[in-house]
Amino acid sequence: MQFNAQNYQIIKQSCLQKQDITFFAPNEFTCFANDEAPTAWTAYPPALLTNEAYAQVFFHAGNDARGTLTKLELTIHLDGGRILYRKKDDEHVELQVTFLKK
Repeated sequence: MQFNAQNYQIIKQSCLQKQDITFFAPNEFTCFANDEAPTAWTAYPPALLTNEAYAQVFFHAGNDARGTLTKLELTIHLDGGRILYRKKDDEHVELQVTFLKK
């Protein structure tokens, strides 16, 4: 499933319900806009920040596609999820979201 305006609510809802999901996004929406994505599934967890710092990231991320994905990634991290990344093709990165099952 591609991360875009049509699929965003499905992806977001799945993450909010802590359901595992895999989707892909254009490189420019991700932290790999200027770098090559890994060819094997690799975690790139965000730095440990204070609550105030996370609030600043959410505030400054913007409402474009890249900002929306950044906020979703941080929400997943704060909800105890894990995101793995790998190169899908020359223009896209796959994101695999998992949550610990209780």
